[in-house]
Amino acid sequence: MTLDQWRASLGDILPEIIAIRREMHAHPELGGCEERTRSLLVRALQRTQAELTFFDDCFGVMAVLRNGEGPCIAVRADMDALPLDEKADLPWKSETPGVMHACGHDVHMALALGTAYWLERNRDKWRGTVKLLFEPAEETFGGSQIMVAQGCLDHPKVDCVIGQHVNPHYPAGTFFSMPGYVSGSSDKLTITIGGKRSHGAYPEGGVDAIVIAAQVITALQSLVSRNISPFEPAVITLGTIEGGTANNIICDRVTMVGTLRTLSDETRRNLRARIHETVGGVAAAMGGCGHVEIEPGYGAVYNHDRYHDLIEGCAADLLGKDMLVRRRQASLGVESFCYFVQDTPGVFYDLGCGVGTALHTDTFVIDEDCLLPGIALQCEAVLALLKEVR
Repeated sequence: MTLDQWRASLGDILPEIIAIRREMHAHPELGGCEERTRSLLVRALQRTQAELTFFDDCFGVMAVLRNGEGPCIAVRADMDALPLDEKADLPWKSETPGVMHACGHDVHMALALGTAYWLERNRDKWRGTVKLLFEPAEETFGGSQIMVAQGCLDHPKVDCVIGQHVNPHYPAGTFFSMPGYVSGSSDKLTITIGGKRSHGAYPEGGVDAIVIAAQVITALQSLVSRNISPFEPAVITLGTIEGGTANNIICDRVTMVGTLRTLSDETRRNLRARIHETVGGVAAAMGGCGHVEIEPGYGAVYNHDRYHDLIEGCAADLLGKDMLVRRRQASLGVESFCYFVQDTPGVFYDLGCGVGTALHTDTFVIDEDCLLPGIALQCEAVLALLKEVR
């Protein structure tokens, strides 16, 4: 269908979805606190025949639409807001001090609800099962981990997961994506350097942890440039360093905290091992000791080639080829959608929501003209995947 045909097909759905989106925007909640948001979603979803599932230890909710035998497709929408005071002057401006939907998750939920409403009213056009996965705490601990662990991708097993995210760098309705890796993984690094304390007048009696730390920093930066192919994205960032007690005392302990960002699992494993070896080796060679703790963060997101091309084709037909933008490269930013596609094929793409603001800022706003193409494309993608998946 064309966008005009979709506008007619959505009928009274679109105005209702706009109203729900505005209500969610006015009442944002931080990750781990989405109780009101979930209640609003449940009230809306109870107007369909969807089976609702709740999850322990988070405010996630899954809505399952069953319509005979066939594949199972999932649609993900994140729920949480960010700790910012909204500056935009809107009638539906956040009424919660210090909290606003600065990443467009209210839009993502609205798009998923619109998809659910349309699928419910047009059961003659599809067969199979569609799961709507409303994920809490995407910005913090990643509710997707909990939902996957508690079986949201099973019974029936999900064949493909769709993720959609608004992008304020492109006009409303633009499709922005690429096959393959689209976002990276992130690990937190905590590095402790041990030395020996002594007076600054007698350096021969101590082991300077600050000097060791300086050598460790230099050595770590060489890991990417000399251990990883220049065609393989990877970044080691040390964001904080702390050590020393006085200007005339040889420091006996330095702590550094940073991140490791990669795309491929192989590069991630290799750099983790090399970081341990480098820190320990450099510190030992200088008479001290070094210890590394690596706290795994979100993993990389990989777009399944065949399913991505299928959805991109839907976007071309629906939006027009001039509204398609191929990403030139993956981002080393992270996305909790990774847990949904860890063992399941998936496609993650951006939807242009209007140019002029930026995500994660207190002035972020969207052009509501993105809602019609966003719902239409998500529905077209679900219909195409239900026919294509084997």
